Amino acid sequence: MTKQILQNETMVFVYELPKKLSSGFCFGSGQQIPFLNVDWFNGFDGVTEMDLINHVKSKSYIKHGQTYLILSPENAISCMFVGGHTS
Repeated sequence: MTKQILQNETMVFVYELPKKLSSGFCFGSGQQIPFLNVDWFNGFDGVTEMDLINHVKSKSYIKHGQTYLILSPENAISCMFVGGHTS
């Protein structure tokens, strides 16, 4: 049985990550990384993590080879994927 991760009407955010996430060392001071917010939508009941990833992968903004981060703070969900070829 696959675990359902979303509840109805909870926000899901999709970010496009930069090609290079960081460089060098931060020594506790941090480095700013620009994320591009490409989508947000209300969640829906009965969704597994793979369902969510496949739903986002079907969107027209997904670029081949680009890395994306999906967040749903209310559901404590975070997952990443790399865009593939879309038909």
